[in-house]
Amino acid sequence: MPGDEPDELPDEASGKEASEDEAPVPRGPFTRDNPLTFIVPEPLLLRIERVDRPGAAPGEQPVAFTRAGPREVLLAVNAYPSQLVDAFFASDAFGEPVIVVGAAWEEDGGVRGELSTLLPERTMRAIQESVSPEDDEEEEKEEPWAASASLTGTSYEEVVGSDEDDEDDEDDEDDEDGEADEDDEDAEPHFPLVIGAVLRFPENRKFPTDFELEVDDLMRAILEGRAMDAGEKRIDNLLGGI
Repeated sequence: MPGDEPDELPDEASGKEASEDEAPVPRGPFTRDNPLTFIVPEPLLLRIERVDRPGAAPGEQPVAFTRAGPREVLLAVNAYPSQLVDAFFASDAFGEPVIVVGAAWEEDGGVRGELSTLLPERTMRAIQESVSPEDDEEEEKEEPWAASASLTGTSYEEVVGSDEDDEDDEDDEDDEDGEADEDDEDAEPHFPLVIGAVLRFPENRKFPTDFELEVDDLMRAILEGRAMDAGEKRIDNLLGGI
């Protein structure tokens, strides 16, 4: 599984639909700098717990993210500074369902990517306050965990919105009342927190010529609990070739 990269990781990349008279705009190749992005259709209630994993760096605590419910599924494992993990629990960051998104790209013939949860701004602030209380004026430099959870980065809404600017401009021109959508104005920004990495080896690909179908299949495998730890899958591949 992620963190230890699982062997197995819904595709909703941004972009305009081609008209009937236009050929579809080619997408890809998908690289780390130009990944295929996707989103799980429904928010997931995740249960988090501290776990022991060999190889964790000093001061870091591995955390398992499990989809809660009648049929629990381990989705990801990732390591964070212990201080940040304490803040997860202190702020009850995962006390309600969260949106899960991801990005995937082709690498060495296989698939690599990341899974992230989108946490609302109020949750991110609660986490920051748990780690760095306002009355603690000693440290002004950025905390080491800020790369994983930060309000200084670009929100998910801003990233998605930038791809839809042209479409929004057209909608504004057609708006007779000239009023902004109240839902858009009131929507709370969400910020991504990486919860794990995903991997599918080249020899395990099911759709070698269709990367989007590959990622969709990988995501379904993870959500349905059919994924394997990458290390175990690597051994399984080796034994299968004997």
